[in-house]
Amino acid sequence: MKALILLGCPETPSQTPMAVYAFSKLSNLGYDVTIAANPAASKLVKISDPEGYYNLNLVDLERTLGEVSPGDYDLLVGFVHKDAAAAFFVTFDQILDTKSIALVFERDLDLVGEFVEMIEESGSKAKIYAVRAFHNPSPIKINFDKALKELD
Repeated sequence: MKALILLGCPETPSQTPMAVYAFSKLSNLGYDVTIAANPAASKLVKISDPEGYYNLNLVDLERTLGEVSPGDYDLLVGFVHKDAAAAFFVTFDQILDTKSIALVFERDLDLVGEFVEMIEESGSKAKIYAVRAFHNPSPIKINFDKALKELD
C-alpha cells in the first residue's frame, strides 16, 4: 500500500511535527509513505529528522503533481491550512481518485469553513477533518488518529 502526504507552505508551526507523526503512523500501518512538499516545508521536515530515523521519502510537490497518475497511491493525506493547499489537495484528489483525508486547520474558524467548502464544492469524496489549530498540533493529531481509525 502506498500513501501520499501533501505539505504546502510551512507557515503554521503545527504542520511539520504532524507530517513526521503522520509518516510514522502510516508507516506503522504498512504504508509506503511519500511526502510531497514545497521546498521550505521539505527542508523543515528533513531537519526534524536529523538522524534519518524515519527514512523520510520527500519529493517536490509541483513536480509530483505533473507526474502522478490514477492508481499511484492508495491513500492521500493533505494538510490544508491555506487556499492554495486546498487547491493542491483537490487537484491531487481528482487525479488519484483514491481514499483521501483532508486535515483542515487554521487559527481563524471562518477560514477553516472556507477551506472545507472549497473541498466539498470540488465534488471530492475525501473525508474531511476540520479543527481550529495553528501552534498546537494536538487538535490535528486527534483528528488524524480519528481518521486512521475510520479508514475503510
